[in-house]
Amino acid sequence: MLSWIIGVSLAFQMSACSVPESEPSIDILRVGILPDVGEEALRERYVPLLEFLSQVSGLPCKLVIPNNYEELVRQFGEGQIDLAYFGGVTFVNASSEYGAVPLVMRDVDSNFTSVFIVADESFKDFEKIQGKRFSFGSRLSTSGHLMPRHFLHTEHGIVPEKYFGSIEYSGKHDLTAYRIRDGEVDAGVVNAEIVHKMFADGRLQAGDIRIIWTTPPYPDYVWAVHPRIHPVTREKIQQAFLQLSTDNPQETAILSRMGTAGFYPASINDFSMLRQIMARPGVL
Repeated sequence: MLSWIIGVSLAFQMSACSVPESEPSIDILRVGILPDVGEEALRERYVPLLEFLSQVSGLPCKLVIPNNYEELVRQFGEGQIDLAYFGGVTFVNASSEYGAVPLVMRDVDSNFTSVFIVADESFKDFEKIQGKRFSFGSRLSTSGHLMPRHFLHTEHGIVPEKYFGSIEYSGKHDLTAYRIRDGEVDAGVVNAEIVHKMFADGRLQAGDIRIIWTTPPYPDYVWAVHPRIHPVTREKIQQAFLQLSTDNPQETAILSRMGTAGFYPASINDFSMLRQIMARPGVL
């Protein structure tokens, strides 16, 4: 497990003295994130956000980067993580098994999409990649597995194991894109937001890959806390997220890294669609 600790600010020391007796104090808020891309990209994205949350809430934050999606859920369940950034599938699992409490979502998370990508210019559509090597992301990824698998069946009548020549699970969205670019697999599916960001920051160049189909929208991603976290502390964390505004240049930069214009309160009902799909036999 990799970690990075944001120092305790004077504001925290002052606020800790005024914490009501009914609210247990937290020495460090351990924040776990979904390891959906490489570590360097994760740190670049989340460290500024955690610094802001620490400053505004008065809670020092420790960034925890699990090795995989399963480890994020396990560490959350074992109480090693207090606040987690889940994908839809991992949140449904964490809420069902461990009582994860949703706090906030980005403005884009209720209308998320995945893209099916190829590198070979002759692969124009699904018919052209029948029998080819195909890659999902993580088995527990909403945008890299569950929803693409769901839409392959409902929109195209495709069962991946019967349609493609081979199936693999890369574990990360960027790794799926790289493997397709490098010819290690013929086609795959990735989080649309991530692949567009990879083009924007230069990790992918024009012509490296092409999108052959984009899924219909679905809900994905949420920040949630462990149920042992006191309601007053939950409120502090939620309000820190909600305070982020594009009216402030520094906060705009943080929001831009997060791929959003702002956060709004999340509800467990936001993921009803995913719960229904996940309940079907053989989906995961």
